[in-house]
Amino acid sequence: MMHGVFCDAVAMKARLAVLAVALAASGCRSNAPGAALQLSPERWREVVASRGVDPGDVPMPMYVSPEIRAVAEQTAGPGDDGERLKRLQSVLLDRKSYAFEYDTVATFTASEAFALRRGNCVSFTNLFIAFGRAIGIPLQAALVFRRVRSEREGDLVMVYNHMVAVHPKGGTSKVYDFYLTRDGTPLDLRLIDDVAVAAISASNRGVEALRGADLEKARVLLERATKLDPTLPDLHSNLGIVKWRQGDTEGALATFRQGLEIDPHRPALLHNLAALYIAQGRRTEARAALAAANTRDASPFLFVVQGDLEFLGGNPKEARKAYRRAHRESPGLIEPLLGIARAEKALGNDAAARRALQRAEKLRPGDVQIRSLLEGS
Repeated sequence: MMHGVFCDAVAMKARLAVLAVALAASGCRSNAPGAALQLSPERWREVVASRGVDPGDVPMPMYVSPEIRAVAEQTAGPGDDGERLKRLQSVLLDRKSYAFEYDTVATFTASEAFALRRGNCVSFTNLFIAFGRAIGIPLQAALVFRRVRSEREGDLVMVYNHMVAVHPKGGTSKVYDFYLTRDGTPLDLRLIDDVAVAAISASNRGVEALRGADLEKARVLLERATKLDPTLPDLHSNLGIVKWRQGDTEGALATFRQGLEIDPHRPALLHNLAALYIAQGRRTEARAALAAANTRDASPFLFVVQGDLEFLGGNPKEARKAYRRAHRESPGLIEPLLGIARAEKALGNDAAARRALQRAEKLRPGDVQIRSLLEGS
């Protein structure tokens, strides 16, 4: 998955990763009775206010403006729903006409995405759903869960999931994405309502504030996100990171645990909880948290933290095993290779340590840390 739906951030203390999830979330509600879909502006304000949030702070993510309606009606043309939606998708992606550009960090409403012609998968989904609804087709957002993409940015690890637009029809669904249209509902597809999308959007903006070290803004946005939809565990993970960074470790622990009440095996939450335990010297609790994580959906950085924990505990063989797994999951990351090098060095395998460092240097030529380690090996 190359696009972030919502992103989870993981903060790094010392070398220990903290995961920030941006652009998508898990544990979302499906299209159940009472789901907030295709609400009028008046009803939208009522629903948002009922969640304890000022409606003025939460625009409708899929609002069908007159401009969006006009373009959708002109573009869709005749035919069945599938033919009309395909034309809308083609126009959005046609570089000679509308030319919607992908932007990893830009989370926009439909109206903003329409005006700017860019955005991440949340933005694209919002706009495409607004187009579909403008011509009477009841599209809905969904999160797609597969092995996540993650990358380190300074002292955060960004974890990216993915959002798509779905046309539920009968027992099947058609999925509309930046680059594909698929028939059939994938096993990892979860429908969410419009308020959940607004919560994810607020979380994404909170993660961006976190990346920019504006902790007060990040906390406001992430608290808003968790009020809008408290059933999304990764939103609690992001909020917990901000509280931790503000020095409120008890508040961070409580927030991580709130998320775990929703999904006791959520990797990002358990990863961050373990990192916080490690920072407090509570290695037994950290080990238990990592052991509870669902590794099928985990970022490779979870295994890096696992390796760090074993290494700090004087178990280089177990550390090497965890680092190797992280490397298998994501061969393009240097962190697992650096961990392997440290473990091999501690085990007296200098040649193996040097080979791991050389592989890391190929991935990141000129890196000062890698070069220093190689010269000292």
